[in-house]
Amino acid sequence: MLNMFIKSMQLDEEKRIVVVIQDAIAEYFLKDESKKMLKDMAQKSLGDAFIKLEVAKTSFRVTVTEGTEEESMKTIEAEIMKAIEMAMSFMSQMNPDKQ
Repeated sequence: MLNMFIKSMQLDEEKRIVVVIQDAIAEYFLKDESKKMLKDMAQKSLGDAFIKLEVAKTSFRVTVTEGTEEESMKTIEAEIMKAIEMAMSFMSQMNPDKQ
């Protein structure tokens, strides 16, 4: 399910976490509300490890404290999965199957 929204997630040469999103949802990432939501989610889930979030049209990059990169990447992936599951659950409640 993750690959419906995320193309890739990896560390770049400076050990920043880079998440590349699918083109279909790219336009939402440039909205101020989306940027704020991403930053709030990253700060809350990463705590003291969080340093900075940078958002581009098709990706976002998270800088974390040195030595926490791998664990932080796992945390970000888990948080993205939770958000996707919540969104899918909400959408299924909005459009219940006709029986």
